Parts: sequence; C-alpha cells; structure tokens
Amino acid sequence: MPQIEEIGIYIKGLWLLIIGDRSGFGWLDISAAGVWRSFAAFLWCLPAMAVGWGAWRLFYLAQMPSGTEAGLLFILKLFLVDVVIWVLPLILIAVLAKPLGYEEMLAPLVITTNWLSVPMSYAMAFPLALRLVLPGSEGLSSLLSFIFLVVNFTAIFRLVKTIANGQLLLASAISALLILLPLMLSDVVPELFGLVPVYAAAQ
Repeated sequence: MPQIEEIGIYIKGLWLLIIGDRSGFGWLDISAAGVWRSFAAFLWCLPAMAVGWGAWRLFYLAQMPSGTEAGLLFILKLFLVDVVIWVLPLILIAVLAKPLGYEEMLAPLVITTNWLSVPMSYAMAFPLALRLVLPGSEGLSSLLSFIFLVVNFTAIFRLVKTIANGQLLLASAISALLILLPLMLSDVVPELFGLVPVYAAAQ
C-alpha cells in the first residue's frame, strides 16, 4: 500500500504531465509492477467514495416510500458500481491498444489514470460532503460539482495528450473513452443494481 508521501510524488508527476512536461514520467513508476501497484489508488479513494455512497443513500431514501431499507447490501452494491465504473474503461482501453496502435502507451495510461483518480475523487467528494452537513447548499454543491467535473475532464485530456506526445486525434479518442464511458456507466449500472429511486427509473 503506497504511503501518503509516495502519493504526493505521483501527484507531482501527474501535474507535470498535465501541463505538458514529459519529465513528469520520472516521478511515476512506469513499469509492469507500477501498473498493478497503481490500482492501490482505489483503496486511497474509498473514503471519498464513502461520502458519495452516503449522499446517494440519503437521496435514495428521501425519494422512496417510508420503510424502505438501504443497509449494508445497498452500500455493497454502490461499492460494486464504483468498481465497474473504474475498471471497465481501463479494460476497454487495453483491448483497443493493439488495434489502434498505442500499446506502448498502455502502461502510462493505466498508471496515470489510476493515480489521477485520487485527487479527483476527493475534489468530487467535497460538494457532496457540503450537501450532507450544510442544509440548503444544493445550489453551491451542484456548481462546485460541475466545476470539478470540468477540471477532471480537462486534466484527463491534457494528461493523455502529453502521453500521446501531441498526437491530437489519438489523444482525443482515448480521452473520449476515459470520459464518456464512465459517464454512461454511471447512468446505466446503478439502475441495473436497483440503486435508482423508482420515480427516477421511470423517467
């Protein structure tokens, strides 16, 4: 399990790559072991994810009939949804690497995408936490969520562009997969797991 100091080093490398400085690779473990080690980022994201689970649970219960249960099984399903949304895009990126000719970029893509999830998960959790502790903050929370979402998408594109060494078309295609697929999955997968309130599912 990487320690906080190591996470800080990785984030510095990510920042350099985001601003177009390829020396950022020197701050990351770009190796086969580094690929598997980067999935430890999921564990670092769990506290931030838990904030999202709590917010969604309260929203779900508020929309459902009185007496509806949303206990441990509900939280477990939310956990599985996050696993699917995290892993499936990376699997697709790996499957398409050879046909699209970016096999040599696969390890950097997986490693940087995983570690980028750490700061972005906590950024996205902040508006949700605000909504939980500050009644009437829905407007501010929604605005902050939108801003952080745009920042996340921008960071992904700039990161991929640097990894692709300026190949704009390839960077755009990979970024679209990394951005659009999780958005689509976040709409579809929760409904498959029965986590969407009845009224929302019917719309």
